Amino acid sequence: MGRLSFNKIYIITLDHSQENYDLIADKLSNLGLSDSVEYKIVKGHNGSKDPLPDDFNVYDNWKIPSTNEWYNREVSDSEIGCAISHINCWRNILKDNVDAALILEDDFISLQPISNLEEINVDYDLAYLGKWILPGEKDTSIPNHTEWNYSAASYNTHAYVITRGCALKLLDYNLHKNIIPVDEFLIATYSDHKRTDILDIYHNGSVIAISPTMDYVGQSKKTDKMTQIIKKQTEQYFEILDTSNWETWKEKYVNRTLAQGEYDLMLDDLGNNIYEFQLFTPKFCKEAVALAETLDNWTQDRHQFYPTNDVLLEDIKLQDIYHRVLKEIVYPLCVHVWHLEGKAWLDMYSENFMIRYTTDRQSHLSLHHDFSDLSMVVKLNDEFEGGGTWFPKYNTLSNPSKIGTASLHPGKVTHRHGARPISAGKRYIAVSFMRCK
Repeated sequence: MGRLSFNKIYIITLDHSQENYDLIADKLSNLGLSDSVEYKIVKGHNGSKDPLPDDFNVYDNWKIPSTNEWYNREVSDSEIGCAISHINCWRNILKDNVDAALILEDDFISLQPISNLEEINVDYDLAYLGKWILPGEKDTSIPNHTEWNYSAASYNTHAYVITRGCALKLLDYNLHKNIIPVDEFLIATYSDHKRTDILDIYHNGSVIAISPTMDYVGQSKKTDKMTQIIKKQTEQYFEILDTSNWETWKEKYVNRTLAQGEYDLMLDDLGNNIYEFQLFTPKFCKEAVALAETLDNWTQDRHQFYPTNDVLLEDIKLQDIYHRVLKEIVYPLCVHVWHLEGKAWLDMYSENFMIRYTTDRQSHLSLHHDFSDLSMVVKLNDEFEGGGTWFPKYNTLSNPSKIGTASLHPGKVTHRHGARPISAGKRYIAVSFMRCK
């Protein structure tokens, strides 16, 4: 392999003034490259002014419900223009019959001479020369190299080297058919993108990306806007909030057999109108708890007589999808179990919230009646000891072994109950007070 090498440089710019061209030439001289390397200034695509080229389309489903504002908006004009500009560079590599190329955006600045880079003795497709690694990610060291790593998911496309083979791979993904921010696209080609819909479109693990342990090329335009982008991306992405496709969401988070209406097959009768059944997958439970803890909207005084350390599902953005689960799966199950008559039972409204029991704050809940026609409790974790819903009149404890299991019972006067204390850990449950209109 040897030193990082390329036989052409492409510089993307929207400013075609002579002054900018002279500035680019000066900055290139600071990179420590051989004068024999040819460079070409590429006319960037202005996303806010230039029309979308024929056969190009923006990804329709980029915007999703998310606590991460980066995903909770449409692809911007500047991102569209940036993606098209990089696609044109990849096409130029093939057209110009280039073995490998350095691609730069015109705001690049030299931090240290590229010629100082350690030799590379592994195969690679893409080499970042400057980047911003995503929070929680970590590069992987390359054996027998002190200065090169296999790249973890990273942002920034202001300076990278790609081989001709890599240009072919990137173009084969047909980014122009589903345009997303180009750095998000690159992540999906060499790493596990955090959004499954992006992975479904672009990922097959074909690209090998590397990067030096420190940046060699920086950006002069890394301004407040970039800081805002980085801040948005530090916000954790929760797949559970992507409710754009009900069938897809249900497949991931709801027990498949129950969703098919096999109620009698799934119900365990504890006696005295107390039932248990597997409602949610472990994936739902883990993500719901993580979401609640991340948003940290817990309250302690929402209930007048029997307060709990809880949070409304509405306050963690889960109310709408949770109520759809109730309406399409749980309400029909209730009608089936108790032979309820009238359409109103299929159109109940519900107060849905999550409770957190801890040994130091609140380990139990005293005996009480629910203000509901029907009540449901879902076990969301198993990192605790003790707990469970105790019905003293029936000498019955509902404390399921599997997370995602729901217990169902009548509310109001017949089923006085309480939460038995936990002795260790934290107990999380989701509670629904369902009322007939």
